[in-house]
This record gives sequence, structure tokens and C-alpha cells, in this order.
Amino acid sequence: MTSLIHRIPRNAALLVVLLVLILVSPLVAADSGWFLGELMLDAILLAGVYSTAGDRHRWPFLVLTAVTLAVRWGELLLGIRGFDTGALTLTLAWLVYAITIIVGDLFRRREVTVNTILGAVVTYLLIAVAFMFVFQLLEVVSPGALSGIPEEARQSRASLVDALMYFSLVCLTTMGYGDIVPVSGLARPLAVLEGVIGQLYLAVMIARLVGLHIAGQSMSRD
Repeated sequence: MTSLIHRIPRNAALLVVLLVLILVSPLVAADSGWFLGELMLDAILLAGVYSTAGDRHRWPFLVLTAVTLAVRWGELLLGIRGFDTGALTLTLAWLVYAITIIVGDLFRRREVTVNTILGAVVTYLLIAVAFMFVFQLLEVVSPGALSGIPEEARQSRASLVDALMYFSLVCLTTMGYGDIVPVSGLARPLAVLEGVIGQLYLAVMIARLVGLHIAGQSMSRD
């Protein structure tokens, strides 16, 4: 059983949880969605710890994960507004740290493996989740920074997360449907920044993976 677990790519669990958050979370009823949504986000944190288990940043990352989980559940159970901002900020810091660790690992690798490809996909989705928290934090600090969010979504934590996750993915992929629009002076450059990061990431990472694959084939021929 242990050997079977070790054969599973480390980034696979994180990818599955991210896909569940993106695809399944919007289908959950709003009255119970906040709890299930929180469990999904907690699962992302725990899966991230597993993905970075072999990295030199393991223990600082583990401490940050524990603190983030504690603050998030403290905010949910106590309902203190200051905890809300703190929980969002800590979660965003966790996501930036996770992205940094995984990208660093990807650029240290010298061959293309299944885990390498999954890591590249996971990083792309983590960027979308990170910007979702950026926009959520922006809405908490400056309500109305984004126009077009349904009024019922503003009344429900789970619905707001779903709406902002959708908006973040639209920005990252530069689809630009226009149903949710950044209107504040800070929201607009953030939305543009996410689109630029999404395009640059794809260009750089695909070039990196193709280059590693070609180099690996050349070495095998020699």
C-alpha cells in the first residue's frame, strides 16, 4: 500500500482538489456551500503540503499552513471581521509561497515526468485561485470594486467565491466575457496583470517543458 502511494505523483492530489473546487463547488447549494467550500480550500492547503513534502521549504510551509488553517476556522467560528481580512491575507500568502515552491522545483528539474507536467498545470490553477483571493480581499476592503457580481452572491460567502473564481479564470485565460467588470482604480490593473501573467506563464512554461523534452531525447540518442 505504501509503495502504491509513493508511485502516485505528488502534484496529482493537489490537481484533483483544485479541479473539484473549480468544477463542483458552483453546483453545491448556497446554504451548505460555505462549509463544503471551506473544506475544499482546506483540502488544497493539505494537498499543497503533500506536494512540497520533499522541498527544503517544507517546515516553514507547514507552519504557514497550520497558522492559515487556524485563522480561517477562527474567522468562521467566531465571525470576527478582522479575522476575515487576516484569513484572506494569510491564504493569499500561502498560495504565493506554494506557487514559488512548485515553480522553483519545476525549473530545477532536468527531465519531463508526469509529476512535472502536473506541477505546471497545478501552478496555472493556483495562480487563478490566488487572484480569486486578491479580488475577494479587494471586495472586502472596497465593496463594489467589481461590477456585475450578482447581488445574491454578495450575500453568500460560497456564492461570492464561485463568482470571483469564475472572474479570475476569465482574466487568466483572457476570455473577457464582460459580465463581471473591474471598475475601481485598483481592480482594473489587477485584472490586466492576471491576464498578462497567464499568457507569459503559458509561453515560458511550455517552452521550458519542450526544451527539457528535446534535451532528454538528445541525451538518450547519445
